[in-house]
Amino acid sequence: MHVDPKPKVLILNTPHKISDGYLSIMNEMADVHSIEQASHDVLAERIAEAVKEKGPFVAFVVFIRWWDTPLPWPYDEALLGPLIETGCRMITAGGAGYDWADMKYLTANRVYYANTPIMAGRRTADTTAMMILQALRGTSEREADARAGKFYDSTKPFAKDARSSTLGIVGLGTIGKLVSEHMQHFGMKVIYHNRSRLPAEEENGAVYVSFELLLLRSDVISLHCPLNEGTHHLFNKQVFDQMNDGTIIVNTSRGAVIDENALVEALDSGKVRCAALDVYENEPNIHPGLINSKHTILSPHCAVANETFERDQQIEVMLNLETFLKSGKPINAVNSFV
Repeated sequence: MHVDPKPKVLILNTPHKISDGYLSIMNEMADVHSIEQASHDVLAERIAEAVKEKGPFVAFVVFIRWWDTPLPWPYDEALLGPLIETGCRMITAGGAGYDWADMKYLTANRVYYANTPIMAGRRTADTTAMMILQALRGTSEREADARAGKFYDSTKPFAKDARSSTLGIVGLGTIGKLVSEHMQHFGMKVIYHNRSRLPAEEENGAVYVSFELLLLRSDVISLHCPLNEGTHHLFNKQVFDQMNDGTIIVNTSRGAVIDENALVEALDSGKVRCAALDVYENEPNIHPGLINSKHTILSPHCAVANETFERDQQIEVMLNLETFLKSGKPINAVNSFV
């Protein structure tokens, strides 16, 4: 009796945080071949060699080793061409963002890109909520005072009260919804703006407004939109000028959504009361004006990083592979085809 061979899958790095049981399941589902992480150009050579010697592959599964540099981005034609030209139809990698993937190229070739929004969403939302509260309380300045032995500085404004403040969320997706839920527990009113309004049952207390009204009504603005051509420098000088004086900006999405030169100017003028940032326009470099400002809360793109994130990310990547092999579409596909 003829038995169809297992589909071939190419993986980048063997997952190291999940149990052997998950690896056994992956090997039962597919004929798995692995290559090791390298710079973009070296990895492109390794992929081409793997396709020639072991391919073709139906899927490319990425288990990034975040501590290894340089990271092998972008995921573009130069890297993925040999895979896609020979029939690869799904790429999956960790993280909620996917600006490092050439989505036009993948979609034009009917290749799914699948991310890990559940793993990233919960942790990023928790971090965002923490940063919003820190910014409202002015913790950076108050900690500096405490370390300097200064108490009861009457020249500084009182902390803002969450219960009398409005949070404006730009991008009420997976992470934005979780942030909305978190901050409503602290008594904040939540408004949001998307390209289009969500169904009422998905808003969960958040109120849809235009972008212009969000700028005018928000005490805190939290950014959760993807980085693309339409959102690059979405927050620029013109946008900052439309805000109320003393607005708080929180960004845990992608750094280039904000024009950092314009943000530094807004911080210096008082237009922005505080900027709480986990992401930056030119990572790993941080704008000197942000570093030197007394009105910033900064973390090094680590919103998702805790002791379990790698394990959960690798499990979610495996789920994308499993659903793709079973149904032809990964559960977390971020693109679709007409």
